[in-house]
Amino acid sequence: MSQLATELSALVDDLVRGHAATGAADERRTLWEQTRELGLHRVGIAEEQGGSGGALEDLAAIVGALGRNGVSLPVVETATADWVIAHGTGLTDRVATLFLSDHPLDTAAGTVTAELRGVPWARDSELLVVCAPGTAPLLVDLGHPSAEVRPGENLAGEPRDVVVLDGVPVTSSADGGPDTERVRARLALLWSAAVTGAAHGAFRLTKTYVSERHQFGGPLLKIPAVAGNLALMRVELLQADAALSLALSGRPSPFAVESARLVTATAATTVARIAHQLHGAMGITQEYPLHRFTRRLWAWRDAVASERECAESLGHRAVALGEEETWALLTPA
Repeated sequence: MSQLATELSALVDDLVRGHAATGAADERRTLWEQTRELGLHRVGIAEEQGGSGGALEDLAAIVGALGRNGVSLPVVETATADWVIAHGTGLTDRVATLFLSDHPLDTAAGTVTAELRGVPWARDSELLVVCAPGTAPLLVDLGHPSAEVRPGENLAGEPRDVVVLDGVPVTSSADGGPDTERVRARLALLWSAAVTGAAHGAFRLTKTYVSERHQFGGPLLKIPAVAGNLALMRVELLQADAALSLALSGRPSPFAVESARLVTATAATTVARIAHQLHGAMGITQEYPLHRFTRRLWAWRDAVASERECAESLGHRAVALGEEETWALLTPA
């Protein structure tokens, strides 16, 4: 991790400390305002494009720190949407979010009519960047009279709204900007960072619990089965960290991106399961903070594609590349 990434991660820890600990809407709103004032949502965008500078690795450190603290903010979506906008019409003060569509949209008339389900943070955004197959990213004004936002949420309680567009004008991003596949890859890496951060948070909380909780004359950690499961969580985290670090080094290849997505998704499943097992009944209470990590792990691991879809896609890539090239990608010099 670069020096800047380390400093940004520590900055997020300081911002979160003292508030946003409960996940309440007013605390989350305050933290989001501070995040935007500091320009953290525009890290990874060049300063000459209106961003805060830094690399994708630095933005991933911010996202990971939020996950490690069990906090939900629209940084992934807004940062990616702004990255797209910065290549085209240029950044403004308007808050943007992003949606990946599985199907092409008809924009022949310069407008779009569609019902988009699961749009992240639409109710809190003014602009929507829609990435669909076969077209450049599209910009939609959510304040248009023919645009309607219906509230919804995901498993983590985060806004995942329905956006109904009825002949709303759209603007295409500029030529030379990121296409849908590049946007998808960037989202995949950022969600991998978020998942890894949340997994670290769940591990830290679990380790503290089994170290302090006493039973049978000693801490739970002294029980071999408990210690073994905690070690398994740690192994999953090491694998996730390694896969994410490899994908973020240099220009990420599709193989490295999908590898990171799969490894971090697998880690999310294992870490969440063991964390609840080791906490027992305590792990299912609303008052105890474990659910702030595990609900996010379950929601975020499938944010771009499911674990199964990642595994199938990665398998097809490995077969196409062949054994030697696949091994070279997995073990770079």
